[in-house]
Amino acid sequence: MSYKAPRRYFNGRNFGVARQQDSVADIVPRRPYANRMNKAPNKWSRNLVWTASDANMPRKNDTTTYGSTKPQVSGAGSSVSNLQRKNAAYGEQRSSSVSDTRGWGSKDKGSPKSMECLCKFWKAGNCKKGDQCSFLHSWTSLPGMVMVASLDGHKKDLKGIALPQGSDKLFSASTDGTLRIWDCHTGQCVHTINLQAEAGSLMSEGSWVFLGLPNAVKAFDVQTSKDLHLNGVVGQVRAMTVGNEMLFAGTSSGSISVWKATDSESDPFTYLTSLEGHHSGEVTCFIVGGQRLYSGSADKTIKVWDLSTLECTMTLRQHTDTVTSLLCWDQYLISASLDGTIKVWACSENGNLKVTNTRRQEQSVHSLCGMSDAEGKPIVFCSYQNGTVSIRDLPSFEERGKMFSTNTVGAITVGPEGLLFTGDKSGKLRVWNLAGTKV
Repeated sequence: MSYKAPRRYFNGRNFGVARQQDSVADIVPRRPYANRMNKAPNKWSRNLVWTASDANMPRKNDTTTYGSTKPQVSGAGSSVSNLQRKNAAYGEQRSSSVSDTRGWGSKDKGSPKSMECLCKFWKAGNCKKGDQCSFLHSWTSLPGMVMVASLDGHKKDLKGIALPQGSDKLFSASTDGTLRIWDCHTGQCVHTINLQAEAGSLMSEGSWVFLGLPNAVKAFDVQTSKDLHLNGVVGQVRAMTVGNEMLFAGTSSGSISVWKATDSESDPFTYLTSLEGHHSGEVTCFIVGGQRLYSGSADKTIKVWDLSTLECTMTLRQHTDTVTSLLCWDQYLISASLDGTIKVWACSENGNLKVTNTRRQEQSVHSLCGMSDAEGKPIVFCSYQNGTVSIRDLPSFEERGKMFSTNTVGAITVGPEGLLFTGDKSGKLRVWNLAGTKV
């Protein structure tokens, strides 16, 4: 990256939105970072919440068996935004078929289809019915949610959106070969960097921004302006995550490159190894939970890795097409796929992860993102091929509302204080506010 980050930072990254206190909270608490990744044991991952204090979740509960009794919510220190859940399904008895419709019931075929549809004429800018139109004249049907900015500039598929800590700038990367940096106060693009290659992924952890490129990862610290080129990658970097003080980069070749964070200012990331010979297709997504790394792939599998040994301990094979996104909630692993299903995994008696529920969708599923609403209740965003993003409650999966786009939304990032960022395959970057308050 060829620019210098501003030395002055602001707390008000609001895109012109005045937000209420204690509004929608990120499901992942922000952690304090200096010039390196957090030294403390990793209990959290992006879009992830474990509700048990044991770091190796999901697993069989010591006193409660998955599939026969609903898992107890334990470890208040690591619950969803430290707020107690009020859903009556928790802690209640259930059958071995896990059929309680208030939870992940296998007989639950999904909530009724929303009757709200986006007006195609309004979308094209020529609906003449106005308020008399029976179709939706809004990019979202979720009460209290508004689109506060549409950031135009990218020409192709957005591969990542990042809002690093300690900066008032939003970063976005696309297959159009550019990295764009947006001012969070004005919504204007203040830098456009020609990458001379297609971006494969983008993420931030603390003050670091990580950009996945062909055969390399770029790392940039917004607080120190340190700019690094991390070698050791073979193939286009399609997915990245951080866990247990390590950076993981999944590639189009199916390998996973690993770097270790250090205390050295001159060399903050040391290359460790490349995990080869496990995925036969490109690595498409990651999630970290406790001492486990989960990787999804175009080879239709999910690999489970022990973060302490970097050994693959399990292979999950229930999907019939590319695994596109992974999410962890409570004691469950949730996976999405181009096969049109969302699967919920929990530990069986023998300690293996088993599918306890399959949610069949009419469209292929491209992205999952979890957070908590203003009342501390968990919700999940599910992006589909047709450009809609369904917003659903957990654990019932009952639909609350929808977001709409003209193209498939492949990138969803949760920001602070009710902000949400989405990017679609046409390059459209949108900023949403779940607090529902505009200036």
